[in-house]
Amino acid sequence: MDDTTGVRLTVIESRCPANHPCPSVRICPAGALSQNGYDAPTVDYAKCTRCAKCVRYCPRGALKLV
Repeated sequence: MDDTTGVRLTVIESRCPANHPCPSVRICPAGALSQNGYDAPTVDYAKCTRCAKCVRYCPRGALKLV
């Protein structure tokens, strides 16, 4: 999705414990989040609709729309 709002999903890696499967990856309706092993998730900005479901679902607050 073209970013016309200037808002982007950001991963705050210091808040991600990177020791488990990221629950927000499963909840993303657009499939915009992926995870390599237990690393912090990565965002496919072409797929991200900025719906913020992942932000609300992350228990550690490691995802943020800015």
